This record gives sequence, C-alpha cells and structure tokens, in this order.
Amino acid sequence: MDLSSPAAVIENNSLENWKVIGAGGFGQVHKARHVVWGLDVAIKLLQCDDGASLHNEAEMMRKGASLHVIRILGVYKDCPPTCGPSIQLGLVMEFMERGTLESLLDTLSLHPPFPHPLAYRLAHQIALGMNFLHCLIPPLLHQDLKPNNVLLDDYLNAKLADFGLAKVSHSVNKMSKEFPGKAGGTSSYMPPEALENVSYKPIRAFDIYSYGILLWSIITGQSKPYPCK
Repeated sequence: MDLSSPAAVIENNSLENWKVIGAGGFGQVHKARHVVWGLDVAIKLLQCDDGASLHNEAEMMRKGASLHVIRILGVYKDCPPTCGPSIQLGLVMEFMERGTLESLLDTLSLHPPFPHPLAYRLAHQIALGMNFLHCLIPPLLHQDLKPNNVLLDDYLNAKLADFGLAKVSHSVNKMSKEFPGKAGGTSSYMPPEALENVSYKPIRAFDIYSYGILLWSIITGQSKPYPCK
C-alpha cells in the first residue's frame, strides 16, 4: 500500500492501542498503532464534519508533501473506541514523538533558550517547509504558522502541521494581493493589516510575518509573543 496516498481509508481493524494526546476546537488527536504497517500514527478526529473540511485539509497536505511537512497516510472512517458509537472522520498522519514546538518551549520556559545550533536547525527546517509550500504551482499558504503547528520527531527535526486554514493561490503574479479566501490564523501571529482590514486577502507575506514571530519564539525560548494581552 502507498502510505502517502490520502485515498487510503483506515478503519478500526487496522488500529490498536488508542490514546488521546491532544484536543482543541477542531476535535481530538489520538495516537494509535497501525498493526499492518507496524508503526504509530496520529489520528486527528474532526468534530461536526460533513467531509468537506477533512477533504480540504487532506488535499492541502497532499499538495504540500515534503520532507519538512507532516505526511498524511490516509483517512479514518469508523467508530473510535474512545469516542462513543457514532462514525467519525479523521486524518491519519505520521506520528511525531516529541509533540509540538510549543510544548517544548513551555517545558524549557524556566531555562535558557535553545542552544544556537538547535535554534538554527529548527528555524531552517521551518523555513524550508514554508518555502516549499510557497514555491508550489499554484503556491500554498499555510496561514497559521505558530509553535503549536510545528511538530518534532525524536531527533527534534521540525515539520509543519495543521493545514485546516491553508489556501491555494491561483494568482500568477507574485506581487498580486488577489488570493482567494479570507485570512485565518492566530491573532498574535497575524500581520496587522490582516486584523485591521476585514476584506484582507492573504499573500505570501502573511506566512512570512508569522514566521518572523515564530523565529522570535525559537530565539527567546518563549511561546507567547504578547503575554500581557
């Protein structure tokens, strides 16, 4: 089976050892063992989803497949053993053992920032992931770059995750501001013009601004850029 194919439908008979590892407004994230593939996977279950949001995020992840972007392995459709009898939809992704960059920053909050070589490597890998997305034809905008959407493996290599807000640009002009869809994201990582203008449509600069705040987090070792707000 092609593990990179988002068309693969994964059900309970392929999974065991379910464990909740995260939750948010979107739903829950579980860790499980895929008995056929012989590896741990992350399953992002979406609340109240008719399939449209899941299809969009799966398609964005498929388009953005690279070494520095989290890999989608398939689509889950079944009754999760931890969530009751109703059928739910979800994304099955590679499991990143060290969790999010935000959790690592919070763990290190009472200690000095990252060693310079690690800080440089994280910044470089995140930039490579973002650059890959922006160089696609048409470009893909992430729109929610922040420490919580950067996942780390056992060796603290970084990959971009959470493509729920990602949008494809159909503009052929790199300087054009005509990008489809409204701006999304987390306010403390969004450029000021996106907050001030209700008709603002994101361009590459949106992600670049977010990346700048993300760099600040990596360099200072702090996950909250505006702690007093």
